[in-house]
Amino acid sequence: MIKEILILLLSWLISAYLLLKYIPKENKRYAHITFIFAQTIAWIFEYLQVLFGLVEFPFREFNTATKMSFSLHYFISPTFMVFFIFLYPTEKMKLRICIHFLIFAIAIATYSFVIEKYSSLLYFKKWNWFYSVISNLIILYIVKKFVFWFKKGLV
Repeated sequence: MIKEILILLLSWLISAYLLLKYIPKENKRYAHITFIFAQTIAWIFEYLQVLFGLVEFPFREFNTATKMSFSLHYFISPTFMVFFIFLYPTEKMKLRICIHFLIFAIAIATYSFVIEKYSSLLYFKKWNWFYSVISNLIILYIVKKFVFWFKKGLV
């Protein structure tokens, strides 16, 4: 239990540090929209995973309130997605864009895999790393479409 708390605390601290340090002040509003929308999509996705019995979260922050993890899809996964949007290649080279999607989808899936392997924060019942990469590609695509659509209204 101490290990899980330390992992979550370290993940929160690193995520908050990266968001505060590397998101420029003039882009904070844009980052907030990305973060909130990514939270929404991640929570819906997590809810479906738990509902269909694909994953389980043995250690949860709010054990009596929900069967879902609060930190993993409320703060950590949206942080990945904020940096996915801010580092998105502006040139229209399809290969570079595909590599960008793959890097972030693999990074999120690998984080989940490591958490699943070395702690009781997450347990894959009928899920694996490959499914996670595919689902993260879909989520990243949805987030990118929404944020870029929303950004047109901010300019």
